Amino acid sequence: MRCAVSILAVVATTGLATADLVNPDIPSWRGGVGTSYAEFDTFTQAFAAPNFADVGGGGFSLTNNGAPGTATIASSGNIYGFGGPLSIQMSSLGPISTPAQAILNVSWGGNMIQTGTGDVQALFGGVLYDATTELRDSEASPFGGTVDTWAFTFDFSGATPGVGTLELFFGNDLANGSLDAVSIDVQSIPAPGVLALVGLAGLAGRRRR
Repeated sequence: MRCAVSILAVVATTGLATADLVNPDIPSWRGGVGTSYAEFDTFTQAFAAPNFADVGGGGFSLTNNGAPGTATIASSGNIYGFGGPLSIQMSSLGPISTPAQAILNVSWGGNMIQTGTGDVQALFGGVLYDATTELRDSEASPFGGTVDTWAFTFDFSGATPGVGTLELFFGNDLANGSLDAVSIDVQSIPAPGVLALVGLAGLAGRRRR
């Protein structure tokens, strides 16, 4: 993990610089059938309560599960962990069909997000999946260190077909980390029942013609 210079807690209350998502990985399939997209550009809940997307169709919530009283919402809308690490959990708001792949973009400053094997994971159907990691952009922060945009790609090949909740987990292990922005794209495999209905609809259409 790469650590940036610590940011004073007083800065968090007056506003941390935010780069938002810079050069994020945007999948070519965004907006297609069986896909979902949500983007979080500002946050309103620092701990143990869900934040909801600013952009996209929603479909996910985001919660910081770090220690109580160690994080705050900066005036810039970031979640700033002034007294401890940030432990972020994203959850689909309802059951989804088996995901084929997902792309998570994260903008993070201060003491950096952990990006090693096992640090950024997705959970579906009781199975954990590790992400393939790519640094997309790094900008100098006026408070020291950098603000980085990372892309994490999940491949759900081999997932047992079904419908369930998709959860994603990421964070850091030191105080003075700042979560600036997040986006999540998910491409799902239609449930077998949906495929059957599509097939029946096509058959009925051919009979009418």
